[in-house]
Amino acid sequence: MNAGMVSAVMTADPITVSPQTPFKDIAELLTANGIGAVGVLDKTGALVGVVSEADLLPHLWEDRKPRWRDRRLARKATACTAKDLMTSPAVTIDAEATLAAAAAEFARTGVRRLFVLRGGKVAGVLSRRDLVAVFTRGDADLEREITDRVRDRLDLGPDRVRVQVRAGVVMVVGRVERRSDIDPVTRLIQELSGVVEVRNRLDYVWNDVA
Repeated sequence: MNAGMVSAVMTADPITVSPQTPFKDIAELLTANGIGAVGVLDKTGALVGVVSEADLLPHLWEDRKPRWRDRRLARKATACTAKDLMTSPAVTIDAEATLAAAAAEFARTGVRRLFVLRGGKVAGVLSRRDLVAVFTRGDADLEREITDRVRDRLDLGPDRVRVQVRAGVVMVVGRVERRSDIDPVTRLIQELSGVVEVRNRLDYVWNDVA
């Protein structure tokens, strides 16, 4: 499994409900499992919406039908089942998408979680915290993987390229044959989850870049 993919860090098999699931059952699922939302699946297993904690809160309004409020929220204030509580369409991402793509989608939509699809079906859920957690990866583990990747994919052993990782910052030193060999090293390292920054200090023998 590619550590830079959504599938590597998502929570698999998230809790889901049907459109007919009652309000109280949803509230109990959220609190009992310590989660912020459930997916809503139709009879075919397709994701048709999401019910989050925020969708339940309008039930606490003193006035359930205030005219000045958004109609969508007013409907949630009197909703009794997932069908009327849910936010639709759900914001989703593919299981094989990169973590960079997921981060961009979080920034674009402002949502707290993305439901993850594989082949059109729900495979997991990804939270913003899941993305932040990739930066807690140990430096030694990251350094070892980078060294192996550079050697195996670019045929550059420790005698030519040396890697050091401190607090997620990757320092690369050494000498390669051609100047055009330098950028691929940076790109290969940037693909890995847990990398905060790449400082490529590689030198070269021949300048083959115009």
